[in-house]
Amino acid sequence: MLLPNDFYSMSPYHFSLMIKGHQEKKVDNYRQTRLLMYTMVRLMGDPKTAPKSPQALWELPGDEDEKSGINDDDIKEIFKRLA
Repeated sequence: MLLPNDFYSMSPYHFSLMIKGHQEKKVDNYRQTRLLMYTMVRLMGDPKTAPKSPQALWELPGDEDEKSGINDDDIKEIFKRLA
């Protein structure tokens, strides 16, 4: 719990780090839940229709970054064409 005095004494940068940490903790809890769900579906479900990975069962906001096919070189090339 963040007390009002602590809030007013911290810098905006420190507060943003606290918010990011809280969000990461929340997403990590969702990842753990997804892994438990995946395990139960694989154990109890039909192997033919069961998802092949936890990401296929339940996509989370952080999963989009891993599967994006654009790397830094592609981005630089796109900006060169636009300029």
